[in-house]
Amino acid sequence: MRIAKLNKKQLDKLSDIASDLALVAVASVILPAALDKFNLTKILLGSVASIIFWLISLWFRR
Repeated sequence: MRIAKLNKKQLDKLSDIASDLALVAVASVILPAALDKFNLTKILLGSVASIIFWLISLWFRR
């Protein structure tokens, strides 16, 4: 299996995409679940998804 080597600019773009996905998870899952009808399951799952995407973003920035 061949893995592509990415340069710094490409890694930064991937980091931005992962960070944006985390923000989308917050805006589309966590906030409505917390403000409209309090749904603890959606809040927890959205939080886990956001944290995972933010960790991926930080990993790409290293």
